[in-house]
Amino acid sequence: MNSYLHIKLLLLASCLLCTASFANQDSPQSIHNEPRTQQEPSITCANVGIIISLESEAVARTAGFEYSKAKVSNLTRKINRNAELVYDANRYARLSSRASGIIVEVRKDLGEFVAKGETIALIDSIELGNAKADLVEADELFKLWQENADREHDLMNKGASTARQALEAKTRLVESKIAASRAKQRLRNLGLTTEDIAMILSDGETGSLLAIISPFDGTLVERSAVIGEVVDLKDTLFAVADTSVMWAMIDLNEADLASVKRGQRMSFHIDSVPSKLYTGQITWISTQLDHRTRTIHARAELNNESGVLKAFMFGRATVFAGRSSKAVTIPKSAVHWEGCCNVVFVKSNPQGTAFTTTQVTLGFDTGVHYEVINGLNGGEEVVTTGSFILKNEILKESMGAGCCEVDFLSK
Repeated sequence: MNSYLHIKLLLLASCLLCTASFANQDSPQSIHNEPRTQQEPSITCANVGIIISLESEAVARTAGFEYSKAKVSNLTRKINRNAELVYDANRYARLSSRASGIIVEVRKDLGEFVAKGETIALIDSIELGNAKADLVEADELFKLWQENADREHDLMNKGASTARQALEAKTRLVESKIAASRAKQRLRNLGLTTEDIAMILSDGETGSLLAIISPFDGTLVERSAVIGEVVDLKDTLFAVADTSVMWAMIDLNEADLASVKRGQRMSFHIDSVPSKLYTGQITWISTQLDHRTRTIHARAELNNESGVLKAFMFGRATVFAGRSSKAVTIPKSAVHWEGCCNVVFVKSNPQGTAFTTTQVTLGFDTGVHYEVINGLNGGEEVVTTGSFILKNEILKESMGAGCCEVDFLSK
């Protein structure tokens, strides 16, 4: 008898590829955009409440069924995903020259601290020298036409000049004022401050050295500048970053979106130092999928006052997606997609010779277990190992005779 049962089990296993192929034709991923665990059960499902009976306890033992109880316990919704560190984009700057020229001095090197407003390098720029000279010229012309306009106005009042001459002088004054304003704006575009421009006007200084200035306190993290090199506006010469805060870019799965929200706590550990944890909060979740990896990027901010965290380090992020709460959980191996809903096979008698298909609504995925929102109350015994054999019986019924003629299981 045992030999006969073994033969029937082997025949049943040989047809599983056929039934699995049939099930994949109705895969939830091909019909729905949402993952299986997020789909509501179908109210028209015909395969719920079916009792599958075995001929004897010997058949169950031969099939190797294993069971697990649906447990009611505190469920902490933790999601573990891969993450990569990058600089805080709000405190990271790529610096280039605002005018073409030649690098004549580099005052800071890689890894050095730079203060806000500190000069990192000097560029000898003909454009800057010309712009300063244009401002000095425009300012002198403005002063000259101011005097001329005042004189013409006085002469007109005395009858020694005409209104037309006074108007021409005033027009020249306005034109010179506009030219001076344009020259000042050109220097502002080159990065000079109001104080720098005032000094040019007071001293008449027309030097051609253009400074590359740090926009905030930080560390020089990139350098491509070499003394004597000719540079253009498009050339990135330095990068400055404030590394006291780093961003962890987390790769979420689509199913995680139901649980992960902005403001939730998270922790990060480096692969090389798993015992050291860095904590932060989720500050941003992308609105689009990465077309290559089919993941969704989320961002968390991590304190890095110690400076241990480095850009482009890889690690694991744990997102605490909700408080601990009482929940019913079952092993993931117990759950099967029946074609329109998720089902489990509940042990119906102590002998393990009868099983009832039970529809379940799934919640959080812990990686090993599913949260059961509806369908089980806790304490039920569900089939884990060998449950696919029971699912095959449902598929055979859906397909008619099916591809398998083994009838040691009968409903």
